[in-house]
Amino acid sequence: MCSISGFILIAPCKDAQALAQSYGEVLTLGQSRGHDSTGIVTMQSNGSVTRRVNLGGPDIPHLLSVIDSSTRILIGNNRAEPTTEFIQEKSGEDIQPFGDGIVFVSHNGIIANDQELAKEYKIKRQTRIDTSIIPGLVLQLGIQQALEKLSGSYALAIMDRRDPQRLWLARNFKPLYLQARPEYGAIFFASRPEHLRKNNSLEGSLSEPAIVEVPPYSMVEINASTGLIRTETLAERSPRRRALVICSGGLDSTTAARWIQMQNFDVTLVYFRYGCRAETREMESVRKIAQALSCDYRFEDLEWLKQLGGSSLIDRTLDITKNEIGAEFPHEWVPARNFIFTALAAGMCDRHGYDTLVLGLNLEEGGAYPDNTAEFYELLDRVCDIGTLSRPRILSPLAEKVKHEIVSLAIEINAPIHLSWSCYHGEQYQCGQCGPCFMRRNAFRMLGLIDPIHYQE
Repeated sequence: MCSISGFILIAPCKDAQALAQSYGEVLTLGQSRGHDSTGIVTMQSNGSVTRRVNLGGPDIPHLLSVIDSSTRILIGNNRAEPTTEFIQEKSGEDIQPFGDGIVFVSHNGIIANDQELAKEYKIKRQTRIDTSIIPGLVLQLGIQQALEKLSGSYALAIMDRRDPQRLWLARNFKPLYLQARPEYGAIFFASRPEHLRKNNSLEGSLSEPAIVEVPPYSMVEINASTGLIRTETLAERSPRRRALVICSGGLDSTTAARWIQMQNFDVTLVYFRYGCRAETREMESVRKIAQALSCDYRFEDLEWLKQLGGSSLIDRTLDITKNEIGAEFPHEWVPARNFIFTALAAGMCDRHGYDTLVLGLNLEEGGAYPDNTAEFYELLDRVCDIGTLSRPRILSPLAEKVKHEIVSLAIEINAPIHLSWSCYHGEQYQCGQCGPCFMRRNAFRMLGLIDPIHYQE
């Protein structure tokens, strides 16, 4: 468990002292993620390398004194010693970065199968620390095949004396960021964006170089001689085409469910029971919609959400807002409801092997409810990519549509919206006056169509 950092020069270094000072700041900030030991390895254009390490915090002047105008690549490491990798009496051989004389690696993460790999590939190591397996494995198999053999987590910086013009960076779910520094002719990298510059806000110069995240489960190759950066995906998200649709029984989620089914996905609807007023009606609709779509459905209990209170959907002492006012402002906001639903659904994907989560959020309700915006679920999609084992995609097929466009799509794809329940109330018929009813009725009117459901009026 570490912070990795470093740089590669893609233009001649004009001020080695300033470069060293700037990287020293990165290395110092990296202590927030590791202060048990610090080390760097530098490589020159001719492939010669220099390695320096410190136990405890970095002796910055000692470490950085090796940076000069001939330095081409540097990889560094601030190590936080994991419990499973504890060594009572450490020496310089136990400090990252590690190398076998040809390949050198700085690693953030934990490799669980290092002992098995050492035995299988007959790799001799100077230390039992897990990272030390990687240089020899890369030397034998190449980078991509070596990464495929690793069980665990990683963000890696790799350099090879046989090709001193290239730096390889790779990660699965561990973080890694890049920043171009044209004043040095360099590209810096680090485990955290705040390690690359102290001021990460909008204040300051607009010319300050942007910080870019290395995509999860990818490898980046930087060629110093050409300045080109090539990115390669290491592991695609699952292609099993099994979709879990968070379904309220309403117009939007019914349309989304039919849409994903038409993309040749095996569909399961999930309804979270949290004690809302219309729960009985919504559950009845979900059953009928699942039957119409010939798909599975699940009901999951979430009774504790009702205990939070604070919303007229779960607190009957509060009034539900009517008509346009109820459609344009989140009067019926249930605290973090969609956030909670999506997190639980992601857990179900991990457990039951769904590769896709489908949501019925739309452009119009995204204007009133912050947990209905495309940005919110795009961020959750990224969370699922790095925070789950199944890495389900989140799809929101209606995210750029307003209500009448959703109705048009539903009719076009024959979604069973005649079985849906949009109303916040749970009476015999839908009220026709709450926010969702108001939007639905007017959407049909805008299209000159008759809504197939019955209203109390």
